[in-house]
Amino acid sequence: MQVSQQQLESAEKVISAYGQVLATMEPSFYGLPISKLPFTITEIKDSIYCVLNVLEGDNPEIKDSLTSAYMFLGQFLPDDEILTVQQALGVLKDATQAPSDATDIEQAGFITSKIKLRMENNLEEIQLFLSKKTSFKN
Repeated sequence: MQVSQQQLESAEKVISAYGQVLATMEPSFYGLPISKLPFTITEIKDSIYCVLNVLEGDNPEIKDSLTSAYMFLGQFLPDDEILTVQQALGVLKDATQAPSDATDIEQAGFITSKIKLRMENNLEEIQLFLSKKTSFKN
C-alpha cells in the first residue's frame, strides 16, 4: 500500500490526538466513553495502519505503542453502555442496598465481556496486519 505524504501527516495528527486522550485516561476494564475520542474508531484504526505501513527498520517501541493503542480502542463504547456499567457498579458497591433489579448488573456483565472480546479481537487484527507486512518484506 502506497501512502502519500498528506495521508501520513493526516494519520499522524489523528494518532497524536488519540494519544492525548489516552494520556488523560486510565485504561478501564469497565470501558471508556466513545464520546471522548477525537475521531471515529475506524479513522483511528486506519491511521494506525497507515503509520505502521510506512514504519521502517527497528522501531519496536513505536510499533508496540501503536499496537497497544489499537488494542485499547476496544475499551471505547457508546456512552449509554458506560453509564449502565457505572450504575451497576454503584449498586454493587452499596452493600446496604439490595439490587431491586438485576437487569443492569447482568447487562454490565455482558458489556464488560464485550470489552475484553473487542480488545482481544483488536490485538489479533493488528498482529495479523503486522505479520502480513513482515511476510511481504521477506
